[in-house]
Amino acid sequence: MNALVGFALLWAFWGLGEVLARLLPGAPLSGSLWGMLLLYIALASGRLDGRSVAAAAGPLLRWLGLYFVPVGVGVLAFENLLRDHALAVTGALVLGTLITMLATLAGARWG
Repeated sequence: MNALVGFALLWAFWGLGEVLARLLPGAPLSGSLWGMLLLYIALASGRLDGRSVAAAAGPLLRWLGLYFVPVGVGVLAFENLLRDHALAVTGALVLGTLITMLATLAGARWG
């Protein structure tokens, strides 16, 4: 039963994020990111107990790698395009990874 409540809460925050994204069409965030931001605010402020979403979030995180299989298959459809632009794609991946690692380091150090 706890997992059902957790899934309902996750869906509710996702839905709120989608509504917010439609109300703010010029904002740089998608609805799912708005939902995660709202969920974070609710958890960090203490208005929502983390245990209420943990039962649903645990299985989702455990199987997270499986959710990328369709994306990986879709990338194969663009194999020729990726080959033609391999240097730019590699540069973007390296730069994106570096920025993510530095942001994580900054968050861990000063957060």
